[in-house]
Amino acid sequence: MPYGRMPWRRMAEDPRGGDSRDLRARTTSLVAAVAVFAALSGLSYLVIRDMGERAVLVNRNAMEKLLNGLFTSLGEHDDFGAAIEASASLKEKILGVGVYDEDGKPVYAWGDPPASFVPSSAAGVLEDELGRSYLEDPKKDAIMLVFSPRPMGPPPPKAEGVREEMREPGRRKEKSPFFQVLSFGRTAVLSVHQPEFFRSQRVRRILFPFVEAVLAALVAFVRSLILRNGEYRRRIEEQKNLVILGTAASTLAHEIKNPLLAIRLQTGILERTVPAQAKRELAIINAEIERLSALTYRVNDYLREPKGNPVLFDPAELSREVGFRALGRDIVDPASPSGTRIRMDPERLRSTLENLLRNAVESGGPEGEIRVAVGRADGWVLLDVLDRGRGVPPGDREKVFQPFYTTKSRGTGIGLAVCRRFVEAAGGRIHIDERPGGGSRIALRLPEAREAVAVKEGA
Repeated sequence: MPYGRMPWRRMAEDPRGGDSRDLRARTTSLVAAVAVFAALSGLSYLVIRDMGERAVLVNRNAMEKLLNGLFTSLGEHDDFGAAIEASASLKEKILGVGVYDEDGKPVYAWGDPPASFVPSSAAGVLEDELGRSYLEDPKKDAIMLVFSPRPMGPPPPKAEGVREEMREPGRRKEKSPFFQVLSFGRTAVLSVHQPEFFRSQRVRRILFPFVEAVLAALVAFVRSLILRNGEYRRRIEEQKNLVILGTAASTLAHEIKNPLLAIRLQTGILERTVPAQAKRELAIINAEIERLSALTYRVNDYLREPKGNPVLFDPAELSREVGFRALGRDIVDPASPSGTRIRMDPERLRSTLENLLRNAVESGGPEGEIRVAVGRADGWVLLDVLDRGRGVPPGDREKVFQPFYTTKSRGTGIGLAVCRRFVEAAGGRIHIDERPGGGSRIALRLPEAREAVAVKEGA
């Protein structure tokens, strides 16, 4: 596959890239948030379910009291209808009463009971331990209590009937004709108006998804707070590093630069007087002087204001210029799109690219394989510095961005820390990945300048 067509699809899906530490923190927090949400959701379900079960029990208890009161009132009235008409509380709650024979035909009806009723064919009829069944009719806000009228028996006699029986022992008042009608019934249905019960049911049906949405929002909010606190802690650690580096930098500037300058002057004098065979040792001394000087300058780079003076420029052109200066050739991939624009301090990006190219050369791969690919995806400018060197082990890909961490015997451990600081100050991300076919890919993701986006949309 030609280099110019290297896919950026994976990074286009997540253009900010991000280091493995952030990914682990987000993954862990997501798993914890899902677990907490599941636990709270289960708890809310149990609470709302128990509320519903309690409401059902309270409602059934009220209906049993209503049924008992209805049968008790038959001691004063001839049938259900008369008893209901005579009581305002019964008339307010009871919509209809029906008694049905074996075939489901009515033998008695008052109000608005079903025209026919056969329990075996009625869906949802389930008997409880008392032989009662309950059918809900949400359209009418009514519940039908299904029971057998036969075991109920006649009510106790009226008071005057008792007195008559006491006056004339052996004589008893005849059973009411209505109870003879009930004796022909197999099933009775009491339809009761229960708007409060159905209103509470509707509230619970709405309440559960509402509570779930609130819990989800609350868990997401807490998770965002935790992630932000983690980010703040990371920044505090970086600030601590800056304090340490600031002290070290001032010490290095005062204690190292002046002695290094004096040593360099002395080696320059010695080069004119020593024999040719001793110049090799002087070259080693000069190289070490340069290495120490580079360390002090890189520490100063790290401590500089990372944003600098942002301006609008083309990162591909700057990459091409850095390539000519560092490697003597154009290192920008020909397939890279033109016209990309970012807003950043060009000197910061120049320093970043120089550090990355220096690392690419030191990685041991062919210099001819070092390239910079420029792309664009979803509002981001993508810069990939690629080489064919030894690569970076997966376990070290995050550590190499920490100040003073290095895997090289002669490394300073500050170059990649400077790169990350400059890139993140511009609103971007940098991370190391494996290049297909061997080597490394150091991926920079920088926000595309809004001015450039507006110009393209206007065109």
